[in-house]
Amino acid sequence: MMTKALEGVRVLDMTHVQSGPSATQILAWLGADVVKLEAPTGDITRKQLRDLPDVDSLYFTMLNSNKRSITLNTKTDRGQQILTELIRRSDVMVENFGPGAIDRMGFTWDRIREINPQIVYASIKGFG
Repeated sequence: MMTKALEGVRVLDMTHVQSGPSATQILAWLGADVVKLEAPTGDITRKQLRDLPDVDSLYFTMLNSNKRSITLNTKTDRGQQILTELIRRSDVMVENFGPGAIDRMGFTWDRIREINPQIVYASIKGFG
């Protein structure tokens, strides 16, 4: 049986809009288990350029196929606990927030490394 290059790798996808979702989608195509973390309101692209009412937009589905999605409020204690566990269980963490956003959530690089010393941390910006 043939396996994919990244089979067995779990990616925590904390990205939105274009650059990050495109990058993590490639990882999913290569076999990674990509868990897309969305704000409680969902990724904004779910509603952008929507051609059918009450259905995820084609734009969103084009950038997020082959991924599992969850919503999480990282501003609550429970949300922080769940994010900590997701970091612990992931091999790669990808984010494309503005500078300092992850730090303001309480997850500085030192904290992330404390939770999971082996994690690969990637930060991508579409327009810098």
